[in-house]
Amino acid sequence: MIGFDVGSRTAKLVRFDDDNISDYKIINSMNWEKLFDTLNLKDVSSVCTTGYFRKSIPNSWNITEITASIFGAKYYYPKADVIVDIGGQDTKVIDIRNNSFKLNDKCSAGTGAFLEFVAKYFDLEVEELEKLHKESEKPITLNQTCGIFALSEMISQVVNHEKIENVISGMHYSFAHRISHMVPECRSVVLVGGVVKNKGIVDALSNILNCEILIPPDPQIINALGAARYAQQLRSKS
Repeated sequence: MIGFDVGSRTAKLVRFDDDNISDYKIINSMNWEKLFDTLNLKDVSSVCTTGYFRKSIPNSWNITEITASIFGAKYYYPKADVIVDIGGQDTKVIDIRNNSFKLNDKCSAGTGAFLEFVAKYFDLEVEELEKLHKESEKPITLNQTCGIFALSEMISQVVNHEKIENVISGMHYSFAHRISHMVPECRSVVLVGGVVKNKGIVDALSNILNCEILIPPDPQIINALGAARYAQQLRSKS
């Protein structure tokens, strides 16, 4: 079965056979058609899509990102309580125990877009944010919750000779605090989405959330995996 997750920034495809991931690929969302060409997908009878563009892509089934996250996260952690899916444009907190969720899509401050915005301003690669976080001795405290004002506050700290590593680490903690307010009391949280590859965010969330933090081998493909597992379940029932 094929799971296809096309989000705001990246497209992820997972081939799922015999309850195992046999292949997966990640490319820019605008080039999602190349994934079909790469894997020679001529027949869409086994394709399930999710993400922002799920209805625009040839498929046999399409499902919401909420459903995809649950099916994907449960592949690795069947007993997990909550999923935090940090995407490019929004962050979703899904309580698997009662099938409820919260969505932050009103402000960029808790999304991947904000991290990219900060990195670009300070002339950094996104991957460098994690390295700077690890080098921080004393993360600053950011008082602003809005992305634009938070960046302004970060700039002011740098102008006042604060070390960039402390500013970046403080940004990660501010990011994590914003997300933590959405997370219900629970025993375990699965972190998914491309942003989770930034260990600075993971470290901050681990220090803030009072629960077990679970990270899949590649958190960026979880929704594509979930779409493939959903399709497999439907196929087995037919």
